[in-house]
Amino acid sequence: MYQKSLTITAPHGIHTRPAALIVKEAKTFDCDVIVECNGKKASAKSLFKLQTLGLYQGVDVTVSAQGVQAETAVNQIAFMLSSLE
Repeated sequence: MYQKSLTITAPHGIHTRPAALIVKEAKTFDCDVIVECNGKKASAKSLFKLQTLGLYQGVDVTVSAQGVQAETAVNQIAFMLSSLE
């Protein structure tokens, strides 16, 4: 398993539009990508589940993955979470 921690910096957090971009990107990887925030976990491949995490500015998030492309997937999703607005 590979994982990376980060803090959401987007002023409005990760709302529907950027979350949809994250889901689209996560679906390109052949591994399970999990986003964890405030003790809750959700698949990065599910828009509905991502939106239940409360990804607001200033919250700490851990992205983890297991599988063939785990490291690449985690790095890409973590980058998107930290840079999308």
